[in-house]
Amino acid sequence: MNAETAHQWQLKEKLPHTWEALLARFGRFTAIQSQAIEPLLAGKNCVLVSATASGKTEAALAPLLELHKQHKQSTSKLSLLYLVPTRALSRDLARRLQEPLGKLAVRMQIKTSDEPALKSNRPPELLLTTPESLDSLLANHPRLLKDVRVVVIDELHILDNTPRGDQLMILLNRLRRLRSYAFARGDVTSDVVQYCALSATINDPATVAARYFSDPQVIQVGGQRAIDAELIALDDAETLRALFATLKQRGCKKVLAFCTSRAECEEWAHRVRDGSPFGERIYVHHASLAASVRHAVESSFAQAEAALCFATSTLELGIDIGDVDLVLLLGAPGNTSAFLQRIGRGSRRTSRTAVVCCYRHAMEHALFRVFIRAAQTGADQPSSLWPPAPGPHYFFRPSIVVQQLCSYLKQTRLGEIEPDSAYQLFATPQGAPLIARTEFDQIIEHLTLKRYFEPSRGSALKPGKTWSELDELRAIYTNLVDVGRKPVAVIDEETGRQIGELSRAVSPGGAFLFGGQSRQARRFVKGRLIVRTAEREAEAAVSQWRAPWRPMSAALAEAVAAELGVPRAVNASDMAMLIEEQAAESENREPETVWLFHCAGEAYGLILGDLLEKLFGVRVEDHSELSLLVKGIPSSSLLHFTPQQVRARVRQRWQQMESWFDPGSFQNQLPLDVRRASVIEAFDVDGFIRTFAGRRLAEAVPPV
Repeated sequence: MNAETAHQWQLKEKLPHTWEALLARFGRFTAIQSQAIEPLLAGKNCVLVSATASGKTEAALAPLLELHKQHKQSTSKLSLLYLVPTRALSRDLARRLQEPLGKLAVRMQIKTSDEPALKSNRPPELLLTTPESLDSLLANHPRLLKDVRVVVIDELHILDNTPRGDQLMILLNRLRRLRSYAFARGDVTSDVVQYCALSATINDPATVAARYFSDPQVIQVGGQRAIDAELIALDDAETLRALFATLKQRGCKKVLAFCTSRAECEEWAHRVRDGSPFGERIYVHHASLAASVRHAVESSFAQAEAALCFATSTLELGIDIGDVDLVLLLGAPGNTSAFLQRIGRGSRRTSRTAVVCCYRHAMEHALFRVFIRAAQTGADQPSSLWPPAPGPHYFFRPSIVVQQLCSYLKQTRLGEIEPDSAYQLFATPQGAPLIARTEFDQIIEHLTLKRYFEPSRGSALKPGKTWSELDELRAIYTNLVDVGRKPVAVIDEETGRQIGELSRAVSPGGAFLFGGQSRQARRFVKGRLIVRTAEREAEAAVSQWRAPWRPMSAALAEAVAAELGVPRAVNASDMAMLIEEQAAESENREPETVWLFHCAGEAYGLILGDLLEKLFGVRVEDHSELSLLVKGIPSSSLLHFTPQQVRARVRQRWQQMESWFDPGSFQNQLPLDVRRASVIEAFDVDGFIRTFAGRRLAEAVPPV
């Protein structure tokens, strides 16, 4: 018996309850399972990083459920919390875990807005839920969570550095406070909570995980699957029809096509339906469709032998939709992590994955080349190619303070909050404050003026009129949609069932694409849009969904510039410039036109242009992710900007840039000073200075 076989045998011996139920069908432990089981059995907080379909879920649950079975004292307590970023992933995990958990006699339940409410008199032992539903549980049924001993965070990279990730940070603080309170009362025997985070695509896992729990032990295994990537120019629907004509030759029957927006999903499904080899087996999947419709699409696509599904990021995660032969990307995603997640959905039962990347312009072509190279080089790739959305700089969003105060007020025993006590929730697991006390006090004062809260006993605050209105809308627990914007429910006239939601209404008589079909708006009934299948599909318009725009990070812009062959200076540290030739001299000669290639992304380029105008008297005509077009030749001296100068320019531009940094749906409920300061923090002044400090403007190298 060699050392590896002996180690595998020893691990089996340590899992007397869970080996048979969770792992025996695979025959042996995967690399991530082999390394993760012992630390988790020892009670360590871990972050597991390995490729898609490498067995991370079993690597976490086998040891954690083993501990649960060994220490189980009551079946009427919720002990394990499994957090996922999407409702679809919770359903998929429930399907996968139903049989093994049945063998272990461990009760499991899903808690999302799509599922029935929990029964407080008989809670599950393992709960699959989202951050939003955890928020609702903490606010409305906190006692259900007092016995939670284990928290698993799946697909951590989806949540981190977003409003939902910041929300989760505070929710975990609230859970820890709840556990400590229960322990002090003698309701539980320990207040210790063990954590495990999972991700296939995360950069700097120790730093990221430490935002959610203390002392994370990183367990990372390489081995991304080999990628067969093809790049094609996407001109029109004929491009896709030509591709589909080659599927038989490629040995492909099921195709998953990712689009960059909901509107594009609907439009492409409509445009390729005629003449495609899939017949009626063309599906659409996005978040505006009703849960029942999404469930039906997932089931139909999974069961079909040959089918095509157009999806947004809703199918980006590890949801079981059968074995996909080919992944099609219609437009480039915003970062490498999303690219890897999407291509990982294909050929999950083989050692290779096939992807066709369809680009619409040169920038997307370059982005795809950057992502493909990053995916093919795997763990050896430079970290600059892994920017977590919306950028590599982490910042806490103060809008979460508004949302969490509203939710926490409902959790408290007297329905009141004490500002001093509430402030302590907004800290890292290590105790460092996430927001300055002065800003926190400004937020409290502002929310009181806006009647979210009203003074109560002493310094305590109770619900005000605005809070009550928000509570009635059930908008307290989420950062996913704009507060106060009520979507329009779309009702099928024939069945009477809701098939989804629109962000704005369609005029009666108008036809639009929805759920892969042409619909005709019939009438409004109490704010609901009644529709039926349109008779003439050709006249259907594409529904307009708002798609947030995010600036390209400086690191990604630099990589894209290299792919595009953007002009460069002789000295790599200098910033290249091209001076356009002018016509013969005249009396009214214009200042020279200069292209400056900063290659640092839209946000940094915008502020760089402002600083050049202020300090060197040039005039910026245009700006982009990679360049500035200016009138006049800037100084050739070394660039040097002080933090005060940069902050002053960002202060001038903060309203223009605010939405770029995904500040959260409660951002407009903050005091103006706090909103402005949050944009400056998100911009990353120090990063800007590091990017441009000491660089000289120099003429570009002539092309060879």
